[in-house]
Amino acid sequence: MSIVGNTPESGIRVDVIRSREGGPPWRYEGEAVTSTARFPLLATVSAEGEVRVDLPPNAPEGLGDRVRLLMRTAYKHAREDAQPPPRHIVRWRAEVDVAAARRDE
Repeated sequence: MSIVGNTPESGIRVDVIRSREGGPPWRYEGEAVTSTARFPLLATVSAEGEVRVDLPPNAPEGLGDRVRLLMRTAYKHAREDAQPPPRHIVRWRAEVDVAAARRDE
């Protein structure tokens, strides 16, 4: 898989950012990118780690869940270090079985 370029060859790339000030809840804006399309997204992370993701209606089924799981993981890592969630999150994830990932939460 190539690591350079505007779109991933497979899976999704999430690139979101939040303001330095404020929160919780923390509000992120950015995009989820697949090999064929870009989808603007808004996400909110509560103090308890609850993540809400808003995507356009034409986003692929399951994309919101994949983004939510990725952002929840970033929150958990920060919480383990007694820090707020990262200000800027850029992550790539391969295609995943969302149902299995939910069972592991």
